[in-house]
Amino acid sequence: MADVLGGLARIEFARIENAPMKDAVPADARQWVEDRLTLALPTLLGLGVLGQSKLSEEIVPAAVDGVFDLLAEVGAKRLAGDENARRLRPEVPIVATLADENTARGMLGLAPVTLPPKPDPIMAELAAIRQMIGGQKGPQGPLFSAAAERFITGRIETYGDPGHPEIGYLRHRSSVFLALVGDKPVDAYDRADLQHFANELSWLPPNISKQEGYDLARVAEYVGANKVTEGPGLAEKSIRETYLSRIKTILREACADAKVSVAFEGRIVIPKRAAPSKARIAPDQDEFGKVVAAGVASGILSDALLPALGQLTGRRLGLLVFMRRENILRYNRVWVYRPQSHQMRDGRWEPVPFKTGESLGLFVLHDLFAECGFIDWALRSAGPVFPMLMRTEDPADAAQKRMKRLYERSGADPQRSSTFHGLRVGKIRNDRDLALPARAVRLQVGHELTDVHERYDGQMTDGELKAFATAPLPPGVDWSLLKTIDFEAYALRQPKGGRPRCSS
Repeated sequence: MADVLGGLARIEFARIENAPMKDAVPADARQWVEDRLTLALPTLLGLGVLGQSKLSEEIVPAAVDGVFDLLAEVGAKRLAGDENARRLRPEVPIVATLADENTARGMLGLAPVTLPPKPDPIMAELAAIRQMIGGQKGPQGPLFSAAAERFITGRIETYGDPGHPEIGYLRHRSSVFLALVGDKPVDAYDRADLQHFANELSWLPPNISKQEGYDLARVAEYVGANKVTEGPGLAEKSIRETYLSRIKTILREACADAKVSVAFEGRIVIPKRAAPSKARIAPDQDEFGKVVAAGVASGILSDALLPALGQLTGRRLGLLVFMRRENILRYNRVWVYRPQSHQMRDGRWEPVPFKTGESLGLFVLHDLFAECGFIDWALRSAGPVFPMLMRTEDPADAAQKRMKRLYERSGADPQRSSTFHGLRVGKIRNDRDLALPARAVRLQVGHELTDVHERYDGQMTDGELKAFATAPLPPGVDWSLLKTIDFEAYALRQPKGGRPRCSS
């Protein structure tokens, strides 16, 4: 290459020396510049590519010399007027030699070598994009402990009551999760973490939190000890609905607030050792008669009246507990109760624990409640039907415990008497025996109507109202016992046990 460039330089110097440039006109000067560029452009093109050359050290000196000799020759021929050099542009394939190892080897007469595959430029670009978006970033969300506390604080503001039962449930479930899974950023928990949580809960002894000496810090210890003895753990419904559902809600909301992705998508399988929910059965008629008799004998209004209300209305215990006397109405010649979603309690506006919107539909009170004197007593003044229960911290929970103790005290066989919730089953079963319309039964017990046609007029007909008010009473119970109740005295009697509501 040096020889060629040297020869060209000598020719040009001779031409410059012989050229009368001082006497040249502008056109001659312009032509002189064009000639110089024609000679130099192929070489300049090679210099531009040389910096990007990937040739091996073995051949790069010889290849570079060979390429630039050829480029200088192209420039010289083009300047000399060679038509092929002008038209075919041979400098392009010559320069390409600098970019490919085996092409350069071919020019030098060397054998080709095996080269690694060239990367796909599109895939390389996608990888770069993924890296830029966050391939190198770890979890960005807050720790679960912080997220749970923020979530609970928000729920306290929503409920307007730091003593709301749900707040206690959230605190306990969050603490159990931390004890069994550990504290990580909310977007670091994957499906395997939640599956592990469900697996461990299936070994957590039932009702362990209610035992004396229970310590949240020892939850993992309780689980480990139960694995050794292979004792029962939490039931399927408890794992799914009271633990997993709350933890998932906290994680989802925290990820949404932090604008990070949820990492635990996928199915969580409840372990087979977790007991499924028991099928509810209607109470045996004779066994339920013992419960009613024991309730009336207690002298406490909730014990005496709630079993009958549960059996004859089919409504949930939590809703019945919050009944107020002023919401008992005479409607189309029958007595009904119209639930309210909220009520004033201790000077505060609080929600009633209804489960669904359908729970707020009115329901019929059997004529028995008028015949035994309950309606007359209730209409004398406004206020809660069960004032002593409403003085407790959690009326629904207090009532649930009272009913459990009542069933046990009555001597009823638990295998046949079922539970208070079984009274809903009994009500539906009795109404089916009476061939009452299924739609009307759903309205009476507060279940959702099944289709658009049923929901178009979501009320009972006058005939259906009358049918529920006058339906034959279920056998096996001495219903006349309700006529012996002194409602005022029973309502004022303070039950033993239970924690009174803290005044604020």
